[in-house]
Amino acid sequence: MMTLKLRIILAQLFIIFWCAVVGKSKKRQIELKYAITWILVPLVIVILIAIPGALEWLAGILGIASVMNMVFFLGFLFSLLVIYTLTIALSRHSDRIRSLTQMMALDEYEKRNK
Repeated sequence: MMTLKLRIILAQLFIIFWCAVVGKSKKRQIELKYAITWILVPLVIVILIAIPGALEWLAGILGIASVMNMVFFLGFLFSLLVIYTLTIALSRHSDRIRSLTQMMALDEYEKRNK
């Protein structure tokens, strides 16, 4: 079980991180659709940190033997979520680049054949 001091330090770090992400989102340095994951995860972590025994309870429900295994499992799920989100964004950008390239090629072809 985490000590109170460790919980307070972790909560402060995640709140600072959350504020930084929200600030970047407001300044439009990061798009909101990408920032949502980075906004929600620290809030969930702070809630889990603030409630003593929450990780133990969640690990028990999921049938995970150790709290540390639960933490690694949650980290793994978060990593998969980020990878999935980035893969979708990359696919969209790839489609847009291909479409723009084709449009530019058609425009250039039309200019040459006038």
